[in-house]
Amino acid sequence: MYQKYSITKPEDREHSGACPSARFLNEAKYMTGLLLQDASNQIDRVEILSQQKMMADALDNLWREVEEGSVRVQSIAVLRAAKNVSCPEIANKLKSPNIDHARVVRDLRLLINTFEYVIKPEIT
Repeated sequence: MYQKYSITKPEDREHSGACPSARFLNEAKYMTGLLLQDASNQIDRVEILSQQKMMADALDNLWREVEEGSVRVQSIAVLRAAKNVSCPEIANKLKSPNIDHARVVRDLRLLINTFEYVIKPEIT
């Protein structure tokens, strides 16, 4: 399946209220677009790390909404793994002196697909 990634900042796009994971997905897709662009242009590391923090914050917000009961997910265990394992692992890879762009992009694509097809957050 082909996914569209963006180099447009997520703040510039509207976040759909119908999909609770919209902010996280937008941040993750923007991060993927940045990494694809960085592989050839050497984007400032600060911008990449800042975007990673925005993505992690979006995931934390989604986690809080699930805890509060305003959002339901198909798998709380997979969401927990994304929050506690996948996101921190991506952050560590981005902090390394030499980013393995291909590996991080694969991890981000897997995370995006996991949200869209396994976790499937929805408003209760």
